[in-house]
Amino acid sequence: MLGRRLLVLFAVLLGLTALVTSLAPRPSGLRSGLARVTPSPTPTPAATRPATTSRRIVATISADAGRPRASIHARVGDVLALTVRGDVLDGVEIADAGKVEPIEPGSPARFEVLLDHRGELRVDLIDAQRLIGVVDVAAAQS
Repeated sequence: MLGRRLLVLFAVLLGLTALVTSLAPRPSGLRSGLARVTPSPTPTPAATRPATTSRRIVATISADAGRPRASIHARVGDVLALTVRGDVLDGVEIADAGKVEPIEPGSPARFEVLLDHRGELRVDLIDAQRLIGVVDVAAAQS
């Protein structure tokens, strides 16, 4: 009985609070006596063309034993979307990019890597300790 009375009291207070807030005036954001400042538009700087344009390189390599090592050529600034397929249960690692993805039959490993420096990126199978591909990253073209 006491619990019902408390619930009814709580509901009435909640209703009164909602009523008071709906009737109260909204704050205007300006204090009285202050002038409203209208911002003047600033000119937008002209878009500059980047020195290089990046490409999206989509490649698929095989992790199956007996397949030749894959070689992928790219430039600094490119985005590599790499899919590694194979009938193995292992992990695929691109150590220089700090990426590791699992691979299993029917479920390929997928990588999305921004190539931000020159050199070679090794694509390795972790458990098999086998190099399955190399990404050769050349300097960006101007």
